[in-house]
Amino acid sequence: MNRLHFLYLIVFGALLLVTACENHSRRDEIEQRKEALKRHQDSSLLAAQQELAIVDSTLEAVKIEFEQKKAEVERHKAALTATAEELTALTMLGLRRDSLQAQWQLLGAKIRYIRQKQSEGSDE
Repeated sequence: MNRLHFLYLIVFGALLLVTACENHSRRDEIEQRKEALKRHQDSSLLAAQQELAIVDSTLEAVKIEFEQKKAEVERHKAALTATAEELTALTMLGLRRDSLQAQWQLLGAKIRYIRQKQSEGSDE
């Protein structure tokens, strides 16, 4: 009987050792994944902020150009000298402005989302 108990103790001890090693390994993997997620969020946030800065400056320039072109076209309309090309150019400029505005809003939402996820991650 003693021999059987001794064997059980050895097997049980080995199982405990293996389980402890696996848990430690899993904890390390979880920590590595958390660190990788943080690095990914940081780099995504930086890239979105840089892109937003470019889109913002381009949007401001296009808005100014659109208003100038609109004033010019309105003058030509009043004088009945507006051409189809001018009207088309104004319309295309308006489309570009609207597209940049949508992109600006999307990037702003992306930045807010990343910041929210980062704060949720730091709370844990």
